[in-house]
Amino acid sequence: MDWEPREVPGLFTKILSGDPETGARTALQWVSTPKGYVAPPMAHYHHFDEELLIVSGELSFDSKTWLGPLAYCYHPAKTVHGFKSALPDEATFISRVDHDLDFHFEKSPKQFTPYSLEDTPPERAIAVVADPRPGPWDEFRDDDGNVVLSRKVLSRHPRTGEGAMLVRFAPGWQSPHGAHSYTVYEEVFVLEGALELPDGTVYGEGAYMYKPPGTVQEGGLSPGGALAYINFGGPLDIIPAE
Repeated sequence: MDWEPREVPGLFTKILSGDPETGARTALQWVSTPKGYVAPPMAHYHHFDEELLIVSGELSFDSKTWLGPLAYCYHPAKTVHGFKSALPDEATFISRVDHDLDFHFEKSPKQFTPYSLEDTPPERAIAVVADPRPGPWDEFRDDDGNVVLSRKVLSRHPRTGEGAMLVRFAPGWQSPHGAHSYTVYEEVFVLEGALELPDGTVYGEGAYMYKPPGTVQEGGLSPGGALAYINFGGPLDIIPAE
């Protein structure tokens, strides 16, 4: 896909999927100071939920916590952030929003860490994961005790189960499920390695898939291993295809 220049100098986009009725969309964004991008000059917020995963480069919303590759943040609607945004060079990141885009400056923030303008805290909490690699990952093992898949949940709605996670597929991984579907959407971006379908279709680094609820999918495999960023609309309960 070609990079599409936006109205903001130094900002380029690849739209991966979108809902024309709500304005929700997933995009790969590229910001570059050599090409004229200037970070927002003060704190701001949006009237939509915003979710970012850094693919390359680094950026910061406060010039203290730096978000590099695999860093993640989730800002519910009306989350004030961007107190001292900085971009030393350039970065690419996956950006997900659940509504039409808007942008509002907050000239006098009450604090210099992300906070909500709502009277009550949002159900799905603000999340900033600067480095998800260390710390516990959920591990799934085969009958011989070998780890075949591990995951790190980055954010999850406590009531609906909607959320985001990183999933690492060990070399040789093969889905234990045949043709199946989920009652919720699933969105997959391959960050490293490759995932394959039984028919030989290969989804390599940079591949993107969006599967609406009820999409029948065949079992997959990953001969060389893979790392994927997955967004999901709720519990991924397996429904075997008839």
